[in-house]
Amino acid sequence: MLRVFLAFLLAARVVAQNGPKTWTAAPFNPPSFPLAVKSPYVNVWAPQGNGPAELSQAWPRVWADLSIIGWYASVRVDGTAYMLLGAQGTPLLSSANQTTVQLTPTRTSYILNAGPVTVNATFLSPIEATDLVRQSLPFSYFYLSVQSSDGQSHDVQLYSDVSGEWITGDSNLQANWTANGDSNIVYLQMQLASPNAYQEIDSRPQDATLYYSMKNSNGVSWQIGPANDIRSFFANGTGLNEKSDTAFHAVNNPFDTLGIAVNLGNITAATDLVVYAVGVVRDPVIRYTNAKVQIEQRSAYYWSQFSDIQDVIENVLDDFDNALGAAVALDAQILGDGGKISSNYADLLALATRQAMSAFEYTLVKNSSGTFNMSDVKAFMKDMGSVGSGGPSAQYQNPYAAQDLGSGFPNAPGNFQEHHQEIEQSANMLIMSLAHAQFSGDGTLLGQHYDLLNSWASFLVSNSMAPGDETTSSSDGISATNQTNLALKGILGISAMAKISGFAGRSDDQTHYQSISTQYAQQWTSLASASGHLASSYGSASSGIMYNLFADKLLQLNLINSSVYNLQTSYCETQASANSYGIPWTAVRVLDWTMFAAATVTDTSVRDSLISLLHAYASPNFENLPFAVMYNPTTGHQIGGINSPAQGAMFAPLSLNVATKPVSFTGPTESNTATTSTSKGGKKTGLIAGTTVGALALIGLAAGVFVLCRRREQRLKGSYIVQTTAYTPDSVLESLSATVHPDMHDMRSPSTTRRYLSSEGLGMGENTAGRITPYNVLVPSAVQHARKRDIYAGGDTASNVVPRDGSSNVSTQLVSTEGGSAVNAGLTPVPHSRTEQHGLRSEVDNLRREIEQMRGERSVVSEAPPSYDADRSNSLRNMGPP
Repeated sequence: MLRVFLAFLLAARVVAQNGPKTWTAAPFNPPSFPLAVKSPYVNVWAPQGNGPAELSQAWPRVWADLSIIGWYASVRVDGTAYMLLGAQGTPLLSSANQTTVQLTPTRTSYILNAGPVTVNATFLSPIEATDLVRQSLPFSYFYLSVQSSDGQSHDVQLYSDVSGEWITGDSNLQANWTANGDSNIVYLQMQLASPNAYQEIDSRPQDATLYYSMKNSNGVSWQIGPANDIRSFFANGTGLNEKSDTAFHAVNNPFDTLGIAVNLGNITAATDLVVYAVGVVRDPVIRYTNAKVQIEQRSAYYWSQFSDIQDVIENVLDDFDNALGAAVALDAQILGDGGKISSNYADLLALATRQAMSAFEYTLVKNSSGTFNMSDVKAFMKDMGSVGSGGPSAQYQNPYAAQDLGSGFPNAPGNFQEHHQEIEQSANMLIMSLAHAQFSGDGTLLGQHYDLLNSWASFLVSNSMAPGDETTSSSDGISATNQTNLALKGILGISAMAKISGFAGRSDDQTHYQSISTQYAQQWTSLASASGHLASSYGSASSGIMYNLFADKLLQLNLINSSVYNLQTSYCETQASANSYGIPWTAVRVLDWTMFAAATVTDTSVRDSLISLLHAYASPNFENLPFAVMYNPTTGHQIGGINSPAQGAMFAPLSLNVATKPVSFTGPTESNTATTSTSKGGKKTGLIAGTTVGALALIGLAAGVFVLCRRREQRLKGSYIVQTTAYTPDSVLESLSATVHPDMHDMRSPSTTRRYLSSEGLGMGENTAGRITPYNVLVPSAVQHARKRDIYAGGDTASNVVPRDGSSNVSTQLVSTEGGSAVNAGLTPVPHSRTEQHGLRSEVDNLRREIEQMRGERSVVSEAPPSYDADRSNSLRNMGPP
């Protein structure tokens, strides 16, 4: 099998790019090659760009900021050592000459010449979409084989090590280590002496254990100690002494490494594979606030099958042959199916697959008996900074779906705040809930959360046709009122609810939502295409991409008239032929939008043209960061969304070929259920989470949909910022946690009192006319919801608020950031633009979220990460392991 694999590498289609000068990349040279990309914290890359260094001349890097990750390998041939992985240091070795690199969805393989032998060094990150045990394991493989290139026999040894940079972004922290194993395996481990639970620094966990392992056999040796010493011992033939450094110290003083060597002896033909397994293990992996406002410390799914870490590592190593076989088969399937669309599409799938799949943590929680509850599986997604999964919560009181579970992964305390993506998020949850049911055949979630889904659908009925100034994302650069693509998302969400109601046997609901969605779709078509093109917003002369049409196709709703698809196809055809990297609808082009659009155009040649634009963006060697979803469509340069799992949208065209299944629905139906219950404070709504994934394309697609609408930039465009001073956490929490109900008909009584923030602090506003306009609005005002309906009807109104005096432990001061004077701290209203309001609200939301988490953490005390000298840390990081 190995010989066939090597032949495949050497005979594969290779394309010389502007980037590599002395080697070839197949199928193309991306911005960065994925190496170990298996989980949020096993996420290591090899930067490329123009004129990139070879694998044997550069350190692997962290995805986020290209900080060095200590991962080293060398080969000794007839007494002469050659570098295979890492940058030159001590000892100073000759670098093996890299000739080829081959990229597939699960593997990145290098061919290097080390004197008279050829080395195949492959990085494998298994993808097991239908096996949550394998998929949840935070381990990746690095395997090598050596073959004589001159037909002669040669004495060969291999060596590799990893350092503590895998488990901390502050290498000044103290670490300890140990060697373990038996006659079957050798595994070395390193961890921080004082780990900080659920904390990360520079995208690396502060509560993890690093493992480097190999099957034990004659010729295998190991050592834990200073990198310079161990690497020199291997290079000069002294060998590893199977001892550990007895003095624990800081990660960087010096850089101690976990080193394992193997003596292959005299070889001529290709050797058996030498397999290393690297893992970054945390337990628990997620701290989650559940529906009862209780903190759950959730473990990775694989722990349900293993008793201890040695069992885990033995399984990882014993399962390598199966994992490799499954990876080869999956690669062939993905590339084969992608190639049926176009070779460019297959190339993009090869690059994006690991990136999309590595963002998930699949978790379980233990019962009071200490056993895992196998019926409570929840998947949490790290949007490389934001959590994209959650559950219904008693704390969430808004009538629309939550935006996310917070921005502090691996913490998931909940995000209970109002936001400005009400239509977007509510429709997303309906669309994804239906998609899960239709493609898995499992309607359990629909039954469990029918009332919740129904409440979101009711919200969409009231708001979708006039979205007003609601947004799809704060990072898309679109500020238009009544965006047609957003209105379309809401309409499709209503139609999805009609199908959900049908599965639930709620015929009245089904008829109601189907009738409304059909009516809205007709009205929307008239408004969106009034000028003979698909307008970006009602009445606008500019065209827009209606990428939300994809949901109509995926869910087989058949709601939107073919004329709309034809208009979109015509527009994309014109724009694709006139641009090099993307359609410049805005200053920011988002890759996932383009893939959704490509999946829905009616002309395959136009689809292929759109895919070609993305391929051109992925391969010009401008950048050296992992594949980004946001970029400049004119220059092709990355803007944001580095390593985003939104690359899962790459599977959009393939997902339309996945067959749906009959849905088995478990839950109350129309004939045996009571009406939806409501509390005095309003209907409790939240975000559904925890689905069993049935297919790779659908997991990847789900990642794309999640991230598309949770992507945001931490920026303030407005004139003012909020400064908070002198507060007491308990009192702030009491003030900020007040229930807020937007002014929606059928959702609240005509007379309500709501809290608001002004330059004077927290106050109260009384609304006796059904609408309020708080001073210095930092959260969405109810009047904005009412105004949407007025805008759609052609009118607008205003209302006033009577503030109440009251003391508060929160002091907010509005400060000009444009050189103006400080704003008066009295009750005089200070006008803000919508963008300013959301910037300010973001600051308050973050404060409230942190305080709520502090309160919840009283039963789970963790010290904050220690401070450290950033300049010194960066200097050490740039130097890398000695």
